[in-house]
Amino acid sequence: MAKKKDRLSVIRTRLKDVGYRLVELEPRVGGKARFRPDVLAYASNADGDLVPRAVVEVETTQAEPESTLPTLLKAQELLGTVDHYCVIGEVWYRADRSLRALERVDGPSEPAYGASGFLTDVSLAESLILDRLWSDADRARGSTNLQNDFAPMAALFTETAMPGIETTSGDFVAVLPDVLWQARRRALSSFAARGRINKGIATDPLIADTIAVLIRRRLGGVVLDPFCGTGGFVWAALEQARQLDGSTEFYGQDISSAAVDLARAIAAAAPLPASIEAGDSLSTDLPDADVVISAPPFGIRMLEPYELMDGTLTREFELAAIDRCLQQLRTGGRAVLLVSAGITFKQTAEGYRHFLANNFRIGSLVGLPSGIWSQTAIRTVLLVVDRAAPSETLVAQLGDDWRTQLAPGGGVLDAILQHVDDDLGDG
Repeated sequence: MAKKKDRLSVIRTRLKDVGYRLVELEPRVGGKARFRPDVLAYASNADGDLVPRAVVEVETTQAEPESTLPTLLKAQELLGTVDHYCVIGEVWYRADRSLRALERVDGPSEPAYGASGFLTDVSLAESLILDRLWSDADRARGSTNLQNDFAPMAALFTETAMPGIETTSGDFVAVLPDVLWQARRRALSSFAARGRINKGIATDPLIADTIAVLIRRRLGGVVLDPFCGTGGFVWAALEQARQLDGSTEFYGQDISSAAVDLARAIAAAAPLPASIEAGDSLSTDLPDADVVISAPPFGIRMLEPYELMDGTLTREFELAAIDRCLQQLRTGGRAVLLVSAGITFKQTAEGYRHFLANNFRIGSLVGLPSGIWSQTAIRTVLLVVDRAAPSETLVAQLGDDWRTQLAPGGGVLDAILQHVDDDLGDG
């Protein structure tokens, strides 16, 4: 293994010497069928954008150069690379444009359009960030508890003089600001979904996007997530808001200062301002909001009882958190919450459910299959509540096709929107 690493480092130096600025060794190309070329070099295209330009496969001295052609062809198909090489021992071979044959060459050619410019592809930027996240996680294994420590990620997302990404190899690649914003939030969601960091942010990204669609027509005032973790729901809502006219304020709070630090780092690259604070949302002041979105923690028993809006007391944190979310909702406002399914049937919540049904409009209750929340077996419910007069509730239980049903144009998502927004008319 060490010998191959040494060979890859030599190849990286050769590529840098001819003008490649960014050269990655065995990168994890996330979202690209988990393809990992030996060496991937970026350079400018004819438009001046930074793109994957050259790929190099390394083989043993016993191999034939042609054995690398299938891998080089895959790189071309997935990444759009232009120059394709294989190295056997110290001998370089370059593939022809059709990737059917190789000829011996002295080494790599310099990139045709130089190697400056900004990365403009969100998926590629996400891959670079994910590669760095996994690399940092592997190095920290055994010495850092990634379940609760967000420091390595916050450092990665720290703003630099020029927007960009520091890669695993120590290179810096400039990235367009909007591309960087999209890549950061997508990479964090992907990393969290693999169960490597705090469960509070490991909700499937499609849920955040669905919630953002459900509040789209209520945007224009204050959006609040009192239990925001690293802000996944806030970022999805912010992405919806920037497509609309008007001003929307975003506010998130979480009791974990480490998660808040990471959320602030992501917010620094966001296209709209967002305020993220550390604090206990059950006891500190929160702004009144036109929209509340959240996935409150579940399964926690509080030492001290919390008084609900109906005057009863509870020690169940999730119930108290739901109550706090709805307390902050202005008249006519909407809350979309991801909660445990137990809230809909537990006897301890029966009185509170009755109170909500008589004082709020429960627009929809959509049951989701297990595994949506933090890769646990806990079943969840997507709850849409308006601070408005009570009316009928749309109830649905989704199965294995839940992604299709909640995707844009999905049958269940369209049905929910039609039901909960029927008072807003067309548009």
